[in-house]
Amino acid sequence: MKKIISFILTMIMLLTCTSISVMASDVQSDTADQDEKMTIGVSVYNLNDAEVREFRNYFENYVGMAFEVEFLYSSSISTAEEEISFINELHERNVKGIISFLSSDLEEVLPVCEEYGMYYVRGSGTISDEMYEKVKDNPYFLGTIGTSVETEKDAAANMAEYFASEDQNNQNHYIIACGGSAIGNEMHRLRTIGILNKLQEAYGLSYEKSVEELVNTQDTEEIETGSDIKITLVPGYPKDHLDEKLAAPLNTGEYNVILSVVSASDFIKVIDAYEEENSTDVLLGSIDCFTEDTYEMFNKKGYNGKERIDYLVGKYGAIVAPSFVAMKNALEGFAEDYREDGSAFRLQQSFWTADSVDEFNKQYVLSIGMYDNTYSVEDMMGVLKSYTPETNFEEFQKFTEK
Repeated sequence: MKKIISFILTMIMLLTCTSISVMASDVQSDTADQDEKMTIGVSVYNLNDAEVREFRNYFENYVGMAFEVEFLYSSSISTAEEEISFINELHERNVKGIISFLSSDLEEVLPVCEEYGMYYVRGSGTISDEMYEKVKDNPYFLGTIGTSVETEKDAAANMAEYFASEDQNNQNHYIIACGGSAIGNEMHRLRTIGILNKLQEAYGLSYEKSVEELVNTQDTEEIETGSDIKITLVPGYPKDHLDEKLAAPLNTGEYNVILSVVSASDFIKVIDAYEEENSTDVLLGSIDCFTEDTYEMFNKKGYNGKERIDYLVGKYGAIVAPSFVAMKNALEGFAEDYREDGSAFRLQQSFWTADSVDEFNKQYVLSIGMYDNTYSVEDMMGVLKSYTPETNFEEFQKFTEK
């Protein structure tokens, strides 16, 4: 049934894209340079990540088809040096815009973009206030689109509260998969802060170190909580063998809840194996994305018929639409019209949340195919100056933050 639904939704999307693409071509003004296909670079942290695949599907199979745009993807990138290398490659191919889904150091990256006259936008992410102040005046930095600092913290705190509120007898013990919180990933840092603060509040804990110190741990660390509640931080990405790092504390038998600021799909098999071997259920909350992988985790039952994941805070495929709109406007000569008081913009979006199979499935249908219910091509045309000359930054902000 899932395959049939996915096939039908895909066919609807493809037919819609075809008709909209024809309409978009008719609306475009007849200028000489429109024969050249627009090309945009996309830098990503892991080509195999479920969220990256979902975003890519939206770009290539919806936006790209409708507007006749080509997207050139990087390999898996984790440092500013690697992103600069990708920018160099794009420059050699005469690409003038890049949408980034990284947490690389903008102070290193943006001067290279400025040298090449290449526009840069953070497609779905958060940067610190300090970093924004340092780079906001670079004319080739369009801005950031994503969840705000408070939204990141609150989403993670709400996830922690969901599990703590059900723990009437204080029997939960937590492993926190904190991703790149210690190596410059601002989103992971904020999420980990949100989780630690909420657990401290919910259980009345007294940490031996400050939360700001704890989020900087680069090795697995059990926190001194001043109580019987156990909390262990496990940093790292999937490429750092996160599954093995998580298996170590889990296999002690002392922990029954995993809260993750990264995708759980890369280590769910570790949990499955532990549950089967020990005949017990491990509770799982994750900040991830509404993807096929998370669909499987919600809908394929785990030990004793229970859900394999209990709580998801997630993005969805179409959430990247505003980053494309910003880049297309810039590449067509309207970058200055979309600066706030001469500085790069900072626009906010929100997460979706699911704590049951039914709630997840309702939102998943919107995420995988019915893009018209989130950010449609018609919506995008309304805030693209090449289609709607009278549109402005205020309209783009409403479109992005709706």
